[in-house]
Amino acid sequence: MRKLFLLLVLSSNLFFAQSSLNDFEQGNQLLSENKFSDAESLFHKALKEEPDNLDFKSQLVIALINQNKNDEAEKNIIEILKKNSLFPPALWYGGLNNFQKNVPDFRQAISYFERFYKVVDENSNQYFAVNFYIGKSYQNLLYTDGLSYDEVSRMLETYKKYMDIETDTEVTNKIAGFIKTIEENRPGENVKKMGYYKNSKY
Repeated sequence: MRKLFLLLVLSSNLFFAQSSLNDFEQGNQLLSENKFSDAESLFHKALKEEPDNLDFKSQLVIALINQNKNDEAEKNIIEILKKNSLFPPALWYGGLNNFQKNVPDFRQAISYFERFYKVVDENSNQYFAVNFYIGKSYQNLLYTDGLSYDEVSRMLETYKKYMDIETDTEVTNKIAGFIKTIEENRPGENVKKMGYYKNSKY
């Protein structure tokens, strides 16, 4: 998933002064080497010089997420989206941050991922991944909160799109089994919420 982190922000980068570009590349190198604390320090330093640089702030978010500094990461994500509500990296990282933290907030993750879904290129790696994350977030909620009929539909839709792209047979077989089980046991639209046992093998 760290490779996807970098791909998205690099694709959003347009014009940097040479000094800023050097900082950006150096920070990304630190991230790729898993030197997240060093990357955090570099991006903080860069933001003192360019406080409105959303690319720097987005890369700072990656460094924070990878150190489990989820609250700080969320604060930065919100600041980015106040300046640009459709900034793809912030929406993507917002979803990941809420999906991966110690106490996940899957509904908040879905909110970010669904907004990202509207702006992502369907030919990108992130489109492949966002279908998985939306489907998986709904699956996790199915085991805890239960899902409405429409939410079950969205879960199935995104998982099926993910399966169209996934090449790992073991993964697709597992998801196909889950989808089959849900479709065979799904109640009608008159049932407000569908729940499922967490200890299911799917």
